[in-house]
Amino acid sequence: MQADAVSLSYFALLGAPNCGKTVLFNGLTGSNAKVANYPGVTVDKREGVFIDDASIHIIDLPGTYSLRTTSPDEAVARDMVLGKLDRQPDAIIAVADATNLRMTLRMMLELKMLGLPMAVSLNLSDVARSRGLQIDAAKLSKLLGVPVLETVAVSKDGIRGVREAVAKLPRRLNKPVDMETAERLLNNLDSNALYEQVEDILRQVVRTEMKLPEWHRRLDSLVLHPVWGFAILAVILLLVFQAVYSWSAPLMDAIEAGFGALGEWVAAVMPAGVLQDLIVNGVIAGMGSVLVFLPQITILFAFILLLEDSGYLPRAAFLLDNLLSKSGLSGRSFIPLLSGFACAVPAVMSARTIQDPRERLVTILIAPMLTCSARLPVYALIIAAVIPQQTVWGVFNLQGLTL
Repeated sequence: MQADAVSLSYFALLGAPNCGKTVLFNGLTGSNAKVANYPGVTVDKREGVFIDDASIHIIDLPGTYSLRTTSPDEAVARDMVLGKLDRQPDAIIAVADATNLRMTLRMMLELKMLGLPMAVSLNLSDVARSRGLQIDAAKLSKLLGVPVLETVAVSKDGIRGVREAVAKLPRRLNKPVDMETAERLLNNLDSNALYEQVEDILRQVVRTEMKLPEWHRRLDSLVLHPVWGFAILAVILLLVFQAVYSWSAPLMDAIEAGFGALGEWVAAVMPAGVLQDLIVNGVIAGMGSVLVFLPQITILFAFILLLEDSGYLPRAAFLLDNLLSKSGLSGRSFIPLLSGFACAVPAVMSARTIQDPRERLVTILIAPMLTCSARLPVYALIIAAVIPQQTVWGVFNLQGLTL
């Protein structure tokens, strides 16, 4: 039986970008999530039912490093926590990045000022340990005055402690927190004093400093090099578009042959007439002409996801910052513009994370001009018609190079 709406409790899930917040949200809610928009804004709202208690709904807020916001997404997260966009949350599940505790501790302290019940997930703990970083979670919990659980969000066993802590949080506050007072405290917060408090906590809970592996540092110095970094970026983009055309060819041929055979079979078993012509030349041929380009689009999306998950895209954005600044943009625009090669819609949506309004507008205006997946089939048809199918330099496909 579904919990009555009056007895529902809403817990806000808040954390910095790329700290594993979405993975933790999926682990806490399973597949019971729905996507909508926050009231009055065009930012995605994800809400899910806690897998251990149907009376608890978890709201996944946009990633932010602080409640003193600098971008539209961060403003949404702040307003949701303060109860300005929707009802005030009953509790907070804060996600801290164990590999970058200095950056995320500031927001933990800001959240503490709200006076709401809170549990902290110290995520990426396994990565921190592998890099030689030791954090005293029990000491951190004592200093913050809230439960702090070491978490590995990608593992089912790695979130067990957080699940238990969430289940123990108060379902509903006896006395609502005065958010106007809390907001005044946030606005009048002394940043220097806050950073001093962060450094004091770090001295007490961090036992060893994190050291990146030698291969990691060497790789970073190479991909961020002002000369070799651009060469590597050019090679990667060349391989991406080469693969889009070359690797997809067998799959495209198979899809085309499959729909051709299906059309011939239907034509053979159906009597000639308008209905046969509609199904064979309309439905089957039409579906085939659209689905035949699915391998190219899939491969392009897969490469973008691979580059993002590997951590290369933020490094490429940093590398291109100076170059893009000559056109009034910054490295932040690189990722939205690159995703525009897959589809202009997510490119425009991802531009909302750009802080500067003018830069955000310019990025949004440029994104629809890029070669999105809707234009890709057109280019592929033209290239196949006018560019010969031949190998260049013994390795590359000439049609792929043209693309």
